[in-house]
Amino acid sequence: MPTLRRPFSTQSRALAFAAIAALGLAGACRRDASPTLVGDWDVYVALGSTARDGFEGWRRMGFAHFTATDSGVAGAIRRRTGETLLDVSHLTTTADTISLGSAGTHSLKATWHGDTLTGVLLANGKPEGRRMRLVRRSAPSVAETYYPLWPGAVSDSQYAITEDTAVFMKTRDGARLVSYVARPVGTGPFGVVMQRTPYTRILHAAGRYWAARGYIFVAQHVRGRDVSDGADFGDYSTDVTDGYDAVEWAAGLPGANGHVGLIGHSDEGRLAWYAAASAPPHLAAIAPSAASADPWRIAPYEDMVLSPINVAWACLMRARTLQDISDLDIGAAITHLPLIDLPQKLGCGSVPLWDRWLAHPVLDAYWRAHAVTTTIAKVRAPVLQISGWYDDSRGPIDYTDALQRVPGHPFLRLVMGPGAHKGVDYVAGEFGPQSRVDTRRLQLRWFDHYLLGKNNGVDTEPQVDIFVLGDNTWRKERTWPLARALPTKWYVSSNGKANTSAGDGVLDTLPPSAAAADTFTYDPAHPTPFLIDSRELETSLNEDFTALNASRRDALVFTSKPLTTPIEVTGPMSATLWASTDAKDTDWNVMLLDVFPDGHAERVQDGIMRARFRKGFDKEVPLTPGSVERYDMDMWFTSRVFAPGHRLRVTVSSALFPKYDRNLNTGGNNERDSTFVVAHQRLMHDVAHPSHVVLPMIPR
Repeated sequence: MPTLRRPFSTQSRALAFAAIAALGLAGACRRDASPTLVGDWDVYVALGSTARDGFEGWRRMGFAHFTATDSGVAGAIRRRTGETLLDVSHLTTTADTISLGSAGTHSLKATWHGDTLTGVLLANGKPEGRRMRLVRRSAPSVAETYYPLWPGAVSDSQYAITEDTAVFMKTRDGARLVSYVARPVGTGPFGVVMQRTPYTRILHAAGRYWAARGYIFVAQHVRGRDVSDGADFGDYSTDVTDGYDAVEWAAGLPGANGHVGLIGHSDEGRLAWYAAASAPPHLAAIAPSAASADPWRIAPYEDMVLSPINVAWACLMRARTLQDISDLDIGAAITHLPLIDLPQKLGCGSVPLWDRWLAHPVLDAYWRAHAVTTTIAKVRAPVLQISGWYDDSRGPIDYTDALQRVPGHPFLRLVMGPGAHKGVDYVAGEFGPQSRVDTRRLQLRWFDHYLLGKNNGVDTEPQVDIFVLGDNTWRKERTWPLARALPTKWYVSSNGKANTSAGDGVLDTLPPSAAAADTFTYDPAHPTPFLIDSRELETSLNEDFTALNASRRDALVFTSKPLTTPIEVTGPMSATLWASTDAKDTDWNVMLLDVFPDGHAERVQDGIMRARFRKGFDKEVPLTPGSVERYDMDMWFTSRVFAPGHRLRVTVSSALFPKYDRNLNTGGNNERDSTFVVAHQRLMHDVAHPSHVVLPMIPR
């Protein structure tokens, strides 16, 4: 059976480079035999022109091949899909530094570390905000192709197109919103594909794609962005009605057939849902990807715990156009208290959006008014949702669950792949030839049916497509969650010494009999880390937590015996803890990991509960220090096969920083206060208090 595989980990590479430097071997290697660029390489990319404090995500974004020529070396650095990142036609070498250039404006200035190159991408000689690392591989890479998840005919590229970058419409209250419009040349009538966005409006590639295939494409800047009216972006108070007005305006564009479809990624996806909740008569279907969930579920809060990493997004959006955040030193600044001052600490100045977020630390009427689920019962258009198991947007599963509870809800399809928020390239490992899917082609087939009336079967096929990690194949299902899933409790237990992976913590389906409790100390000055690149805006990746599991005594580690048969876990997961603390408030974090036969521990998912919200996110209930309380938490979802020889692992801590902000343990305001206390934690796992996780296991 295929298994999940991982490349040489970021931590391992960093340790290897440090060891080489410490021993002085890098210089020796250069003296004895100069490294050669000729050959094949894996290409890793990290954000920022300079290294910063904290964990940095080096993502395997591409590959390279170089050959010797009369003039030196020639070749190219390419994306994993084969598109060229950098053509190399010449190079210059000075000591250990090498510059790879092309006839264009881009180059890579890199330094040898043994037989590995690490450097900065330059545009016209200036840092572009990305770094590259070339790691030698033994065999040539093959460009990855798209897997035909939904085979069948789609509209092909046959039209000449025209583009207009500034078309204005007026909302019902007189606000002027600007749109980019790409049109097929012809009389039509044409369906309309619309994307309401706070990001980039002039989308030539997307516009040409849709218009060439017989659709009018509209990308509209929402209020407060670029030259659209409005000065309070991020409030979203008008986006339901603006979405309605935009759909109806688009349906009446010259050449339109009156059928409008909405798309959008991330925040754009939530904007598509806002518009759908207004039920405009001419909205025929929506097909958002990675739509952001309700604001207390993912951004800016995660289950009503602030995710300080969102300061990157707040700084990105602080002006009317996108701001450069590639070199913000978020990893260092994020430790600053009070958290309310973080944008100023980073040099972003006053960011009203950030202040508005932190003004609502409880699930109140403000957040409910900005939620999709509050009005999802009004959605009438058929829905296609596309996301991935490591996508931190959370919305597609939340909205699927919510919409399915609505009697007579519209037709709904769900596609869950192996990717992260920005795609499969951000997920560590290799997932085989089916891992990459052309999501735009799925949307095209969807709109061919609902906007153009083609009878192509999208409304009769199985409603759920899931990529099963480990099997590394797609599988069609009729329901979500899977009807045949067996919710199975995996209990944590120990003899009281579960601190670190060297302890005696055990994970088993058998409930504990008379197990002792475990204790640990949580110090907000040294919070348990979560491996996250502060500049990536990716908060849910499958990093390698082996070193942290082995070294942090402020985390309890419970590991199963090696599996003798494969176990599939597909669906929503949860955790229940019985625990006490001597603090007035604290956090409880649970993480599920897959421990490979070689010992490395890969994160699957995690969940959090802030103690004050144990009775609901809309009310704060103080703790009585020393009292044993029950904490029920959402552990998100997955579809994963744990292979024979692997082990399941659950860790329990009181911080996963900086994914979640630190609980200061005082019972005060964690975002506005600067003082904290150390908390002494006690996790129960006896007969009366069987702490456990619930995993939806699929019979195989």
